[in-house]
Amino acid sequence: MNSKQAPEEVLKSIEEHIPFYSESIKEVALEVLKAKVSDHPIFVFYKDFVNLGRMIIHKDDLALEWHVNASTIEEFVARKIFQGEKLQQFIKTFKNPKVFMCLFVVHEQGAHFVFHPYSE
Repeated sequence: MNSKQAPEEVLKSIEEHIPFYSESIKEVALEVLKAKVSDHPIFVFYKDFVNLGRMIIHKDDLALEWHVNASTIEEFVARKIFQGEKLQQFIKTFKNPKVFMCLFVVHEQGAHFVFHPYSE
């Protein structure tokens, strides 16, 4: 795959690979919620190194295209990714983490939040 993908291609790639990640991500999200670590788990998808969250899936271990780290809204606030009005807006748009995974997709052209339902 071309390393300089357009944002639409990046999201298509994520969409294609969600079934391989979904079960693991849901398991971690439910653990985060149950342990009351956060009400807002966020999963960081990236291909190159990102120092955000804790790695839960290494792409090379499973011959996949994306690494995945588990994080929380609290870490995003601590790192000043979210502040003030943007934080409140994000919380309002955050979907039920028992039904949807919140993905922070980091790629060469930037980073985007995506909410995606878990695969069946």
